[in-house]
Amino acid sequence: MFMSLQKGRTGFRLFSLLLLLAAVTLFCFIPVIPSLVIRDTLSHELMWSRSITADTSFGIRWTHSIHRSLIEEQYRIQSGQIVLSEMSFHDYGIGMENELSPGEELVISDGVFRIRHMNRVFPALHLFIGQVRANHTLLFAGQEIPLGTIDKPGSAITIQTETRSIFSMIGGY
Repeated sequence: MFMSLQKGRTGFRLFSLLLLLAAVTLFCFIPVIPSLVIRDTLSHELMWSRSITADTSFGIRWTHSIHRSLIEEQYRIQSGQIVLSEMSFHDYGIGMENELSPGEELVISDGVFRIRHMNRVFPALHLFIGQVRANHTLLFAGQEIPLGTIDKPGSAITIQTETRSIFSMIGGY
């Protein structure tokens, strides 16, 4: 009788261990980590990813092809969407914003045009990485990351938010 009780406990422990391992493995594959990602638009290959919080913000800076002056856009993440909140530029002309949406404000200071209080929502940002002079740069968490180091210049990329799993964050897929 004692042997049969011992076998029952061992079987229960083994079953519990396997159940725990299955739960941990399953948890590693469930998307739970909000992330800002950059994917190659054509191949959908993940090129860059960082975890984010509800109040994460980032910017994109580049050189305008005609004016050859810097333009910087500031974005924030809101409910999984990317929201353009501010834009600054040095020259006003071809290709620049020419109308303000309700609530937006144009401020000119020290030779810089700044559109503030923007609230333009995008599910994703699509752009081509400049090949000649644009020098597209991602401004994220105090870092300046040239997009040409993430994907090759001329590539189409998509910047978006995704919920990723622990497994994918450590390079599993």
